[in-house]
Amino acid sequence: MPTVNNAASFVRATRLRFLASMVCILCFIGQCQSQFRPPQVDITEADTVGYAFINQEANIIENYTHLFPVFNKLLEQRIQGGLKINIVQIGDSHILGDFLTREVRERMQRAFGDAGRGLIFPYKLAGSNGPKDFLAETNCRWQGANCQRDLDDSTPFGLSGFKIETTNPKGLLTFRLRDTATAETRQFTKVTVFQRKTALDFDLEIRDENTNQKAQLFLENEFARTYYFDRPVSQVTIAADRKTSQQKFLRIDGIGLENELSGIVYHSIGVNGAKFQDFARAKYFARQVSELQPDLIILSFGTNESQGKTEPSYIYRTIDNLVTQLLDQCPGARIMLTTPADSYLRGKGFNPNMPVTSATIRKYAQDKGFALWDLFNLSGGENSAINWKTMGLMTSDSVHYTKAGYAVQGKLLYQSLIKSYNAFVLERP
Repeated sequence: MPTVNNAASFVRATRLRFLASMVCILCFIGQCQSQFRPPQVDITEADTVGYAFINQEANIIENYTHLFPVFNKLLEQRIQGGLKINIVQIGDSHILGDFLTREVRERMQRAFGDAGRGLIFPYKLAGSNGPKDFLAETNCRWQGANCQRDLDDSTPFGLSGFKIETTNPKGLLTFRLRDTATAETRQFTKVTVFQRKTALDFDLEIRDENTNQKAQLFLENEFARTYYFDRPVSQVTIAADRKTSQQKFLRIDGIGLENELSGIVYHSIGVNGAKFQDFARAKYFARQVSELQPDLIILSFGTNESQGKTEPSYIYRTIDNLVTQLLDQCPGARIMLTTPADSYLRGKGFNPNMPVTSATIRKYAQDKGFALWDLFNLSGGENSAINWKTMGLMTSDSVHYTKAGYAVQGKLLYQSLIKSYNAFVLERP
């Protein structure tokens, strides 16, 4: 009998050692997985576009050496892992819909790791369109506005360029990360609520009904509060929690969703009709952008400045106003400007203002030593909107692009980033 017991104990001990060894091996592989990748990133056929009017040779980032700190961090993440790189692209309606930025986000995350969805907002509650890869539901009425509609010299807007507010002390706002086209779900553990908390604002409870979890508050300041779930979730409910009679409302500037993994978080921020100066006038915008700890800030404006005859000197000053505010709050960030693809003047005919605006953005980038992606010239330059329209890449308003058109622009931007990154990898000591 003792012999049998000893044999059974031996078998159990052997199994435990085997399982422990397998866990160690899996952990080692998980930690070192990124080291098995080559430093350079292949640009595949799925990343390219085949339109003759696109000058592929001109699809470069000018002054890409300005981005070397970003590329160095991307390289370390690719071959070693353990890093989070935050990219923030800010712009107008071309950015708001997330069709362009989604192309870049998905490809960058495949190449360097997926650290989460990033910034989202319930745009419909503020009377606007928005991305399609999440759903927002509520049990109450909200009032909303954005920084483009408010013409004051200083406007009370923050990170998303939008804000919503409710006076309902039992208000609920639920976000579900589910692509409405594919029903694919994404999970997250970190939720950041961007708001300017005062004594008049309701407290919050962050929970998930599916997993019966309540997220724990981890960090807070007057501009943001960060919560963590113990286990990954695919939806989150933000619930008003009235603690005192003094509390009157709940205001939200944006929601950030991330996970525990290393890699890319690609935030997209856009407002219909926006210009550089609209975000410069938003009093809390740059301060809340700093909460994202951006490594790279991409500024994509110019279409709306070109819908009227705006003086180049004024455009130059408004670019500088916004960039100065951003760098004051985010001194470690690198700046890249983009020029807009051509479009019609109020949708009715060729726009003579587009070349002037593009040249002004280019001049500012060159003067300040920032990186530049010149979509206007690489996609045909003056009067090239007819090419986009002929190929079915532009909508009937002749200012915005179709989903396919934005996909082309997103792939081009991704290509330019990766070509510059690969050049950095080859040139490094």
